[in-house]
This record gives sequence, structure tokens and C-alpha cells, in this order.
Amino acid sequence: MESLAGQVVVITGASGGFGALIARRCVAAGARVALAARTMTALERLVETSGGPTRAIAVATDVANPDDVARLARTTLDHFGHVDVLVNNAGFGIFDRLADARLEDVRAMMEVNVFGALACTQAFLPHMLARRSGQIVMMASMAGLVAAPNMGGYTATKHALVGLSRTLMLELEGTGVRCAMICPGVAETGFQHRAGAEKYPRIARLSTCTADQVADATLRAIARRTHGEIVVPWYGRLLALISYPLPGATRAVMRLIG
Repeated sequence: MESLAGQVVVITGASGGFGALIARRCVAAGARVALAARTMTALERLVETSGGPTRAIAVATDVANPDDVARLARTTLDHFGHVDVLVNNAGFGIFDRLADARLEDVRAMMEVNVFGALACTQAFLPHMLARRSGQIVMMASMAGLVAAPNMGGYTATKHALVGLSRTLMLELEGTGVRCAMICPGVAETGFQHRAGAEKYPRIARLSTCTADQVADATLRAIARRTHGEIVVPWYGRLLALISYPLPGATRAVMRLIG
């Protein structure tokens, strides 16, 4: 197992899914963690199983609320003294055809998936830049690399997050701070209950993975201080590479497979 001994890792959306798994992996690897989510009950259970307040803290956080994000940064730095890694994992999806999508749903996804990640990054990045050390991990998605029917609003948020991540990678060159972007395919987590799993296009099933694979890839990215992009599963990148130079062929495949 990769070692994260001595590192402090902040994980948003840590109450379940990828976030909870990443938190457990980080603690097992020796890290201390700050767990952020809106659901405190789940976070507190995770703190208990992670060794208590010397190893983990729970901070009630709605990443779409600037005051909550500021409190998360303040509480984490006061408790642990520094932060090595921020994992911007909080996010959700609601799937619909664009003709049927509710604007309030798309706005809510943008607030959490994009502006929440940006707010958290801005809250912790000055500390990392001052230390000339640290890493921002963005949990993007294959949906940020390849468009698919029924997922327009969600796809828009993840394309935006991909753009933010790639820009951050350029801006961090020479600062000592890294940025890793994780792009998972379809994994079975609680995410599907809200998104509407029955609306997944069949094409999305070509990039299935497990939550464990995503958590392990994230842990490796942290341990190795990756500065770049990781697609899970790896062959999902092939679909992304084809879609850019051959958009017409990609749409034809989408129509064929659905």
C-alpha cells in the first residue's frame, strides 16, 4: 500500500461513495483527514472508525455555501496546522434530456460540482502556495471528456471542471503545488439513486469501473503527487481521444449504441 504518513488530506463529499472510500484508504495509508459533507451522522461514524480526532475530524460543509467552505479551511488548519491535499470530490448528477431538464437542477449541479470545487480550491490554495507544497485533486468524470445523451446538464458541469483542472495545472507550474484530475467512468455508488440510473445511455456502460478502482487510483495519485489526468478505467481514454478528431463518427456510434 502507498504511504501517506504525516500528510493531511481534506476530502469533500466524504459521507459516502468515492469520498468515504478515499477517506478510508487515506487513513489506512497513514494520513490524517478532514472529512466534509452535509451529512454529519455518516461523517461522525467515519471519524470513529478512523481513530478519533487525532486522525480525523468531521466538518459539516455545503460546498455551495461560501461560509461553510471558509469554516472548513479554518477548522482544518486550526486542528492539523497544515494541509497537504484537497480532494474536491463533492458532486451529484440529475440526468434528463436537455429538452426536459429543469434549469434549477442544472444550476444546483453547477453550484456544487463546479463552483463548490472552485471555492474549496481558492480556500486552500493560498496556504499551499505559501508552503510551496500541496496537491489539488479534482474528481471529474468521463462525462467531462465525452458527451452522451440524457446527461447534458451533468456533462456541462464536468466539462467545466475539466477546464478548471487543466487551467490549474498550467497555472501551478513551478509553484511546488500539483493538480491531479480523476475521470471515472460509470461506477456503482449512491450517486445513481439521485441521478436516475435508468437514464444512463448504453454508451456509458463501455467505461464501467468499480468504486474501489477509483479510490485506489486517487490514493496512488496522492502518494505519487501526480500532476496530470487519470482516466478510470484506462481504456475510457480511447473513447475520449476518438471523440475530439472524429466528432461525426462519435455521434454515429452514439446513435447506434444509444
